[in-house]
Amino acid sequence: MRRVLALILALDCMSLGVAGAEPATLLLAQADDVKPLAQILATIGQRFPGHALDAQLVKQGEPTYRVKWLGEDGKVREVTADAKSGKILDVR
Repeated sequence: MRRVLALILALDCMSLGVAGAEPATLLLAQADDVKPLAQILATIGQRFPGHALDAQLVKQGEPTYRVKWLGEDGKVREVTADAKSGKILDVR
């Protein structure tokens, strides 16, 4: 059952354009009452049209998502978002 769930999550990551996201990270996201990665990516996409290159859930202190984002303008940004609220905290 775990393998099937991991495969489904991996396929979901690929469909979202986040090939680097680990299925285990996504499982942790569901277990800790944080926003789904897809919701975070949608929020980022509204502000910066483009797509994710990589994403990870950072669990040190307050959980955050760190997303490497390629904008339609060709710029790569490092976006940090609060994993519980979905608020964008930092863009570099």
